[in-house]
Amino acid sequence: MNTRPITSQDTAPAAELVRLVRERPNDLVDPFPPATENELLADMGARGKGPGRPRVALGEGGEVVGWGAVDFSPAMKRALLVGPVVHPAQRTKGHGRNLIQALLQNARDAHQKHVRVGVGAHNGAGQALLRAEGFRATERHTCLRLQQPPEIPALDEMAGIRVARVDADHSDRYFDFTCKFVPRQPRQVGALLKADEYAAFLAYKGDRPVACVEVDMRYGDVATVENVDGPPSLLHRGLGNLLLAEAARVAFEHARIQAVDLLMPGTDRARHDQMRERGFQIQHELVAYELRI
Repeated sequence: MNTRPITSQDTAPAAELVRLVRERPNDLVDPFPPATENELLADMGARGKGPGRPRVALGEGGEVVGWGAVDFSPAMKRALLVGPVVHPAQRTKGHGRNLIQALLQNARDAHQKHVRVGVGAHNGAGQALLRAEGFRATERHTCLRLQQPPEIPALDEMAGIRVARVDADHSDRYFDFTCKFVPRQPRQVGALLKADEYAAFLAYKGDRPVACVEVDMRYGDVATVENVDGPPSLLHRGLGNLLLAEAARVAFEHARIQAVDLLMPGTDRARHDQMRERGFQIQHELVAYELRI
């Protein structure tokens, strides 16, 4: 049993593995790895050959039985585990532990100080593995889902604020804005912005970007709103709703998308009641784990 950096020959079996795990509700992790061969190839190329390169776990016959990666930003010391995922038939054999230890070494090689990972509240085996490796639970998040409405309402406006989609030609500017709170490398941002089914938006006050949101439409019929960030004073005064509405509008314009998921920090039922009034329904909870390395 061992792990090694992924190769192009690994991407097809790795994609099949990820799709299998994604279909099992109790195996939820956040964020999920890419689930198609082309996206895994693009992800591998964007990460380069350094410590961000994904790793695969190999079975006794050399077959791919696990996948994992670590996201980090030059401006941060807090990395994020992507996955890891292990084939259900290959669990309890040490592959998950080996992947985590290899990814933690990648994080150390990238000079990170903390590593975070999100696991579904019902993913007991995943949580037990993280605790055995020294991770501690830090907070919970709630996933809310909005089914496609019969009609998309007109967007609200906010005085002095405009929201614009970011294209691949401006990936450097987007990376400069997000690199302090989203652990990614510049080439990863560029690759995401080139994908037709991934959209990122910046909110501007004058010519200055003040907030962002992203929506991932690449897998299945449910899009995911991610990385809503900006000054709390603006987000709580309506900018958060404006960004969410713009992300949902673009997602529902996609012919395949039937629903949008939004991950919110905490389990505040009063706040969730407000979201339910807007059509959102609670799907599941995630537990965030962290390790100082």
